[in-house]
Amino acid sequence: MKISTVLLILCWVLNLSAQDHIEHQMIGYRVRYNHLFDRGNDIKQYDAKLFLQGEKSLFSMKRYDKAEGAYPSNYLDASPDSLFTVYKDFESNSLLFDFFHLYQGNTFYADTLHPMEWRLESEEKTVGGIPCKRATVRFKGRDYVAWYAPSIPISNGPWKLGGLPGLILEAGDVQGEWHAVFTEMRGLGFIDFGYFERLVNKGVASFETFVNDLKDILKRMTGSLSGQGDADCFTCESKSLVKLYMWEKID
Repeated sequence: MKISTVLLILCWVLNLSAQDHIEHQMIGYRVRYNHLFDRGNDIKQYDAKLFLQGEKSLFSMKRYDKAEGAYPSNYLDASPDSLFTVYKDFESNSLLFDFFHLYQGNTFYADTLHPMEWRLESEEKTVGGIPCKRATVRFKGRDYVAWYAPSIPISNGPWKLGGLPGLILEAGDVQGEWHAVFTEMRGLGFIDFGYFERLVNKGVASFETFVNDLKDILKRMTGSLSGQGDADCFTCESKSLVKLYMWEKID
């Protein structure tokens, strides 16, 4: 681990003795994500960043490798529902995620901030030279393992994950479809979260609305291909062979 990273951790610990949040920081992750989750193998690499400022954070994921995969025309891939942009505001207990709506363009929806009930375990390992502890959880139809750093008492992490007694430095689902691992941390200047703050104040549609919007997209696709099929079907095959794949399963 770089000396600069060790020094930054020490500074965090000293600062956090007087406050419960971190000012102006960026946590870097390398993400491995299978775009054909639950049905095939199409692994892409992403660079992800978690920006932290006071009681607010922004997680953003961008492609590291540029090659695009080909997808069957009867697949509606809803995987970008929340994996690419997630904004959290602890002061207002808010979480927003971005989804590219086929008919409305990029749309933000709201979800519950850190509702997962973690199981804290005794196993330990180091991630990027930082001692971490293991935790597991089942969240929206998938089982996850996370490694969090008690020495960095920030209850946050990549994507929607968080709520542990330490910053999550590594996490992934047990099937290996999505995996994020810490790469760097550094200080930043002021981070402008104004756009997201306005969205929170204005109010955005709920996760339930997001699910209904996906059903509507499936219904339109089903109708355009065959004019028949079950429009209220998640991760199941309709009569027209249109199939919706959603990262966050509805139990």
